[in-house]
Amino acid sequence: MGNRPMIQHQVCIDLPGEPVQCWAETDVIVLLRKHRDVIFDIHVNKGATYTVEAPEDWIYDVVKKKRVQQGQFADGQRYHIWISRAFKGELLLKQNGKVLQRYSMHQFGLTGSNPDPKAKPDPIIIAMGTNQASGPPFAMLPATSPRTPALLSYPQPALPDYLRAPQPFDLTTAQQQWTCPVPVKLAAGTVQEPAQQAHVAEVNKQSLPQEILDGIAAGGGDETAIDTNKIATRNWLIGQLAGTTAFLSDNKEWIKELLLERFKLMKIVHKNVGERWYVVFTGNPRLRKLITAARYGVRNEKVLTLAGGAGTVESGAAAAWESSKGAFKKAGLIALIFTVSLDVAEWLHDYQQVGPDGKRKKDFADLLGKIGIDLAKAGLSAAVASVAVGTIVAGLAGTVALPVVAIVVGTIVVAIAVGYGLDYLDKKVHATEHVTSWFRSIGESLKHAAEYLAKSMPKDYDSYPLMYMP
Repeated sequence: MGNRPMIQHQVCIDLPGEPVQCWAETDVIVLLRKHRDVIFDIHVNKGATYTVEAPEDWIYDVVKKKRVQQGQFADGQRYHIWISRAFKGELLLKQNGKVLQRYSMHQFGLTGSNPDPKAKPDPIIIAMGTNQASGPPFAMLPATSPRTPALLSYPQPALPDYLRAPQPFDLTTAQQQWTCPVPVKLAAGTVQEPAQQAHVAEVNKQSLPQEILDGIAAGGGDETAIDTNKIATRNWLIGQLAGTTAFLSDNKEWIKELLLERFKLMKIVHKNVGERWYVVFTGNPRLRKLITAARYGVRNEKVLTLAGGAGTVESGAAAAWESSKGAFKKAGLIALIFTVSLDVAEWLHDYQQVGPDGKRKKDFADLLGKIGIDLAKAGLSAAVASVAVGTIVAGLAGTVALPVVAIVVGTIVVAIAVGYGLDYLDKKVHATEHVTSWFRSIGESLKHAAEYLAKSMPKDYDSYPLMYMP
């Protein structure tokens, strides 16, 4: 038999040692495509050992230089592995046999990678750090009820959008994006209003008076406070005004109907179901549109906010939960966004100041810590204020008829007092500093991991550390 020509067949693999399927009389060319890097950098519990498993696929251990399905690393040790572009299943992070986290490419939105062997897939950095000096916010939990903190995962592109030059504005493209060409079938008899046009004028920082910008930025300083604890600063007072406005806006319907009326808390013992608590209103219910009955159960959604859930523990818990959710809805959400905007303005004012050592007074971790604490305070303050109002109402409305106007004013006063108390507690226990240190330690871990990637693979990650520059 003579020599027959071989059929050339190209096969791509992602991990060294990956088996290649070939056929007889086939000249196989194997190409090693660029892999996806995954880095675990955890500083949570000194001395702990973690395991990374891939039950449905393979990983490549960079240190051992072999393809495995399981690898181990110690707390404080950077663990670097490779995975294929079409990685299947999940990466399991375990400690003492217990699964702490599950990670999949669907979770990170990293499916459908570029098939080009020279294209480098986006890396994944999974980091968790604690600041040993101050400790993370969960360090204050009692030892009898330990909790495993959620690990933060950061899939990152090679170059972030904010480092790229902005695209020029194209009016034709914008009009196509802003219009809906899909025909909509209208019901018979529908009246179409004439088209309306809105004229939008661009506003930039230079169009605002500098005095106003400086006043907002410096409004959180201790020198603007009206109290000895340096809590009631100018921006704090503005925030309380925004919160009060949000409360009145979200509850304006029942406030408008009941402002001049009274209500009383009443317990009625029913023959079949036992005792029940009710909120009983004065006035003619026929003249009202929202509160259309003379009495409501204490857990009725129409009176939860009004009475603070007074009457039973279950109604109080329900009212606290509804109040907490209300802080992130409707006008409450707008007030919260306004508060966060003040946080950003104050932070930017401090960030722009450079100390004698050449470092900025604040960094991005300070902003994340401040916003994180304010978000937590918003929900907690609403819940605590609701419980306080419910307790007061339960103590008074069971004996006398309370005017609704007193409840409205009292709720606002209690909410401000609770907010002040939480800020005072924050200053005493340095909660914001703890959260800031937590964010900063995570940022340091991410930065070090990015620098490690840039140093070990400069051609693939040349600009990657820029994402973590202060």
